Amino acid sequence: MNCKFLVLLFIFFRASFAFGEPNVLKCNKNCGEPDLNDHYSFQARIAMGPDKWGANVTFIEDDIILSQGHILGYSPEEKNSVPRCGSDASSNPAADWLHNKNDMYVVAGKNYPLEKTIIAKVLDISVRATGYPPGYDIMIAHVDRFCNKCDKNINVSPIPLASKIPPINTKALHIFIPGEDKKNHGSGILSNNHLLNGKIWGSKNNSCTRQSIKHDGITNPPMVFDTSGSPVIYKECGKYAVHGLHGNGMDLDGYMYEQLQLLQTQKEWIQSEIYRWTDRKDMLDACSSTGRRSFMAGEKFEIEQLNCGEVILNYTQPVSCKLIDQTKALKLPNF
Repeated sequence: MNCKFLVLLFIFFRASFAFGEPNVLKCNKNCGEPDLNDHYSFQARIAMGPDKWGANVTFIEDDIILSQGHILGYSPEEKNSVPRCGSDASSNPAADWLHNKNDMYVVAGKNYPLEKTIIAKVLDISVRATGYPPGYDIMIAHVDRFCNKCDKNINVSPIPLASKIPPINTKALHIFIPGEDKKNHGSGILSNNHLLNGKIWGSKNNSCTRQSIKHDGITNPPMVFDTSGSPVIYKECGKYAVHGLHGNGMDLDGYMYEQLQLLQTQKEWIQSEIYRWTDRKDMLDACSSTGRRSFMAGEKFEIEQLNCGEVILNYTQPVSCKLIDQTKALKLPNF
């Protein structure tokens, strides 16, 4: 095995899922453009306990939110938190869901954290958390927009998930809401330009599940922390769709390398959970003339859909995604 790659993995594991901030190039002030015209009302934050603490979530349906498993404690580094593969996550005794499921809400992104306006109650969750990248780190949840505490006057326009993998060097936007301790970053929903110039990769049995983003302050902005679960979106068929999620990274040589969790291979699983919760057999879609499309099992997909699989912590060399031309892609160190 490549010894350099073992070192890389060690650095990767040390940084991945960590809530601390390593000594890398990072943004400290005015870290994005404010969403003054409410273009990104799909962005919100989960809110637990009396202080309404939580992380970024994204509405992909009026009653479905998307984020990452580790925002609720589903990660290999958490004691007693074993990797999960779906609805069984709700029974994990180590995760925040068990302790806060009766007091877990979603608050609007607009004016956060100055205002924490409840707009939904979390009813149930499903998680794919199978280990460090290229393992999965995905959480979806069913929410009630008409709960007793909910402000029903807040507008939310959900965003679809991407169906295709965009070419290298596609322009994108990172949409996020800074945490309460990031007051210098600004408040409310912010956006930052991204360039999808990094390698798209995975493992032997889970290809095309990650894309690397080097936050060098040149082609991509300095790193913004406390944005786990926030989406990177790009235009598919002229409409914005979610390409991947911020939240897993490695620090190396003074820079953060985000390993975006991609969603294109996960639409069949997400559709199956939506169907389990709501009986709906379709989802929002950027390319459909009706705005909706079925992603149930047996339907045609642009990208092969992947199952949950085994825990991915096998120290194998990353596998490049073969679906697109990556000759111009920014490579991972030692990739």
